Formats: sequence, structure tokens, C-alpha cells
Amino acid sequence: MRKLNKDAIRSLIMPHGLVVFGLVLISILFYYPLLNGKTLLQSDIRQYEGMSKELKEYRSETGEETYWVNNAFGGMPTYQLGAKYPADFLIPIYSFFRILPRPAHILFLYLFGAYILLLVLNIPWPSALFGSLAFGFSTYLLIILQVGHNTKALAVSFIPFVLSGLLLVFQRKRLLGFILMTLALGMQIRANHYQMTYYLLILMGIFVIVFGIQALKENRVKIFASSIGLLFLSGILSLGFNATPLLTTAEYTKFSTRGSSELKLNPDGSPKEQSTGLEYDYITEYSYGIFESLNLIAPRVQGGASSEDVGEDSDLYEFLIDNNVPKPQAESFIKSVPTYWGSQPILEAPAYIGASIAFLFILSLFVVKGPFKWWLLISFILSLLLSWGKNFPLLTNLFIDYVPFYNKFRAVSSIQVILEFAVPLLAVIGLNKFLADADLKNIRRSFAIFSVPLIILFLFSGSLSFVGLYDNYYSNGYGQEIFNQIIEERKNIFNKDVLRALLIGGIIFLTLRFSKSIGRNFTFLIVSIIVFIDLYSVNSRYIDKDLFIDKSINTYQLSEIDNEILLDTLDYRVFNLSTGLSNASSSYYHNSLNGYHAAKLRRFQEYYDYLTFHDNEKLFNSLNVKYLIGKDDQDQDQLYVNPDALGNAWAVDSLLVLDNPDELL
Repeated sequence: MRKLNKDAIRSLIMPHGLVVFGLVLISILFYYPLLNGKTLLQSDIRQYEGMSKELKEYRSETGEETYWVNNAFGGMPTYQLGAKYPADFLIPIYSFFRILPRPAHILFLYLFGAYILLLVLNIPWPSALFGSLAFGFSTYLLIILQVGHNTKALAVSFIPFVLSGLLLVFQRKRLLGFILMTLALGMQIRANHYQMTYYLLILMGIFVIVFGIQALKENRVKIFASSIGLLFLSGILSLGFNATPLLTTAEYTKFSTRGSSELKLNPDGSPKEQSTGLEYDYITEYSYGIFESLNLIAPRVQGGASSEDVGEDSDLYEFLIDNNVPKPQAESFIKSVPTYWGSQPILEAPAYIGASIAFLFILSLFVVKGPFKWWLLISFILSLLLSWGKNFPLLTNLFIDYVPFYNKFRAVSSIQVILEFAVPLLAVIGLNKFLADADLKNIRRSFAIFSVPLIILFLFSGSLSFVGLYDNYYSNGYGQEIFNQIIEERKNIFNKDVLRALLIGGIIFLTLRFSKSIGRNFTFLIVSIIVFIDLYSVNSRYIDKDLFIDKSINTYQLSEIDNEILLDTLDYRVFNLSTGLSNASSSYYHNSLNGYHAAKLRRFQEYYDYLTFHDNEKLFNSLNVKYLIGKDDQDQDQLYVNPDALGNAWAVDSLLVLDNPDELL
């Protein structure tokens, strides 16, 4: 018995314990500045620090929790601002994973979760390790960490754990599956990004439908139904673990910009679009372009990020130097060239999944059989089509109008997290199966499907416009001659990345084509190296290690204007005209009208929109804005005092009864 226990322990440590240790090392080393005590400067987290300053100070000074702050948007609840609630049963699990510093702990969860899921699918550990890296180092998942979408990233990181529990239940390992799914789903909900939870439910819903049809065909309906019942129980318990934040969010939604408006008119008097959620234009503002979707396999097919460093070997740099632009100025210019010519307002990086992974995904469609393939393929297609948003209104409008809660979420392109999960997962399963069977006919088919569209793109690239959303602004700002060179640079990087994808696909094709000759293990090693180089080389373009700063640095330094305002001991509000409404920098030291939040109070936003359109003076006076920060003639910050601010409160001398909210405004 003692020997059996030792063998069992050894089988866990070798290799799984070593793999987990390796994933920890990979996560830390990828963010190696953390080892020097630095922290990642994330733009959204910096905004959050401005928003939550009053909340954290109150908590520190009193040891209690406040559910209202005054420092942003004239005051708002803290329900979606980092509020802590009593009876948080999941805090020990969250604290355990926070042993690793941010954001390495979320990268580790990406990797570890995918590894566990692939082991549950009976994939050998080397392939499971390969799959975890393919998933975790997807460009989109790393970029959302860099910009500070931590709650989104954390919610995504628990998706593989949830699905592991789901699969274990259907594999009749019900107790283990039930426990894992309940805890993982509880943590996924606790991450407080309900849009990602919504997408997870879509993924699970497709699973239930596909496997339900399979159970019906195989006359296993009773077994299937009992598994579904267990999943419902798991879901109820997960919701119970998060009851307080969910109930407060449900309460707040009615009063936030995510709820329905009482108004029938826009500020300009035109009829207002009636909706129980967000407005259509706001929901679909970040819609993925149909052609742009090719950047899943050729990252800069539409220019990559909003601006790119095109390098000193570029034609643009050579043009600047030849036209006597000083070298320092030319070097500075090429570091931020507006190469993007897609339809989204701004893009930090393309949602690149890897040309190598895309090739293996296509191969998997031939070699993987059964409902598992159909689940992931349908999920991939639906995710891609919905990410097109306003560019594919037939499906988008259907979901907005008829699918419950779909209109509560913006940035429809975010649904690509589903395909970011589905593609590498099926790719790894397909590679593992191919190496077992080595059917060369499937390799030729896969390469044809992968390469022919890319070859056509390359041959007919001259017919593309390469013209983007803001090109009138760039041509006016830079001059037509420089702008023409920017267009040429777009063409250059387009051709480079299409050829790059073809090259990567060709190398994998040849490797798998001769897999019988070189052996399974060596084939797997070569493919793994190609995938690593493929993903790492693209990620290195967009992951900026210079964003790590010393922990002691406060990015909100007190300015002379801040000090001047703070001399005033009375109650007042501040509005920073130069940053616009959606910026929390003024909220760090002052009670401000500014702020940064995806779900501010609806009446505040409507009041602000109406008076901004009609009468700024009434807006600032009525909301007690005593200090305005703007720019002077030299574009330097300038403080303006508003002597007509009406104070915190004033006596009512008469009442006026009106028929509706529009009349009131």
C-alpha cells in the first residue's frame, strides 16, 4: 500500500508537478521586470486608481467599506468599482493564485487552465503543454493584460477550468467535475466581467446542444439529462457564492447607462432610439472588419495596431532621410506610424492566433471526428460572425433585438475570446491525432485551404485601397507626400505578413508531410518550435517591457494646479476640459465630474450630454464645478475659477410639475 502511494505521488510529480513549476517560471520570466520589484503600468488600471482613490482611503482610514464615492462623475456607487462584500467564500482561492505578482498570475492561469483541460481530454502531457502555450500566448490575451483589462483577462483565464469540470461531468467523473466546475464558475463570475461570463454561457450552450443531439442519436438521453441537472446545480451554487455582487449589479443596472432610458428625445431634439440596454452605435463601435479577420493568421493584413514601429529598414524611413528630415526626428516618426486601415476606432494589437495554429486548426477539421469538433467549429464560426458587429447586421441585429442581455454589452469584437479558446484547443487535438495516424491526404487538403486564399491576396494586393478611417486627418497633418509613403508602407507590411503566413504554413506542411520519416517525437518538437517562434515574434512587436516602472512611483504626481485647488477647504467640484469627460486623472485628488467607467449613472450621463449640447454654463454651475482645467495659448494647463458655481445645495423656492423627463431637461 505504501509503495502504491509513493508511485501515485511520483506519477503526479513526474511530469505534472514539473510542468506546473515550469508554467510558473514561464509566467514570471515572460514578465521578467517583476523580478526587479517593478510593476506593469497598465492604462486602464491607472484610470482605476484615479476612480478608486476615495474608496481605498476610506477603507484604510476606517476599516469599513463605503458603497458610494464623490470623486468621479459627481458621485457614483462603488458596486462596479472594487467594492468588497461580506461572506466572500472564494477569497482563499483568489488569494492563493495571487501569490504570483500581477500580471504573471493571470498568464499562469491561462497556461495552467488550458493544461488541465487538455489532460481531462486525455491528451498526453507534452501535447497538453504545447496546447497551453498556444492558448496562453495568443496575442489578444496578452494585450488585454498589457492595457489593464485585468477583470476581463481573469474571467477568461477561468474558462478552461470551467470547461474541464463540464467535461468531467459528462465523462461520468461527476463528483470531481461538479466540485471543479462549481469553484471555477464561481471564480469566473467573481472576476466581475459579466460580458466574459455571458460569452462562456454561449460556449456552454453550444456544447449542450451539440452533445444533446449526440445523446439523442445514441439513446443516452437519461444519462445526458442527469448530467445537465448536475450542471444546473453547480451553476446555482456558483451564483450563490456571488449573490451579493450579482444582486447589487442587478440593482445598479437599472440606474446605469446599461439600463433603459426614460428619455424619448436626444439632446438635439431628434427621436431617441428606444432600447432596454445600450444604444446600437455604442454596442457596435468596436466591430471587427470582415476582411480584417484575416489578421488572425496574417497579423498586419490591415496594418496591425493603430500605430506601428516600421523600423529603420523601412522605405518610409529612407524617404524621410532622403528628404533631409533630421535623423532624430525621422527615428521618432517611424516609431508611431498610422499603419492601421481597418474600421475600428482604435486597436492596440491584432487578435493574432498564429498562422501555425490556424494551419493545425484546418487540419483538425479533417482528422478529428465527432461532436467535440462540431462544438468547437460552431463556436468558432458564431464568435467570428458576431465579432463583425455592424459589418454583419443580419446576425448582430438579431442578437441585439432578441437574445436576452446581449444588448447590455459593448465592444462586440470581444466575443472573439471564444475563438481564441476554440482554435488552439482543436488544433492541439488535431495535431495529436494526426501524429497517431499520419494521413498525408489530409495534409495536402489542409495546405490547399490554408495557402490558396493567401496566394490570391498576395497576387491581387494591388486592387486593395489601403485607405483607413482617419486618413483625411493624416494626409492634412503630415502632407500628401508623406501620407503617400505611409500608404506604401501599409502595402509593404501587408505583403510581408501574407508571405510570412505562407512561409510558416509551408514549413509546417513539409514537417508533417515527412513526419513518418523523421519520427513522431521529432515532428512534434519541430512543430512546437515553429509555433513558439510564430507567436513570440508577433507578441514581441506589441508587448512593451518598458511599461514596467518602479513600484514606489506614483503616476499621479501633484501638479501646481492640483496644489492650488487643494488650498480651497470648501466643497466643490473640478472638471478637466483638456482630458474630456472619460478620464480619471482629476478624480485622484479632487471631487470631479471626470471619470473613467463603462457603466456610469445614466441620469448623470444624460444630464451631461444635454447641457453640453445646449448650455455648458448651466452644467458647471448646477453641478458645483468651481474649478476648470483647460489649455492656454501655449497648450499648457491653465486653471480657471468659476465664480457662479451654485454650491452643494440651495433652497427650493417653488415647485414645477412637468409631464415627462424630456420636458424636465
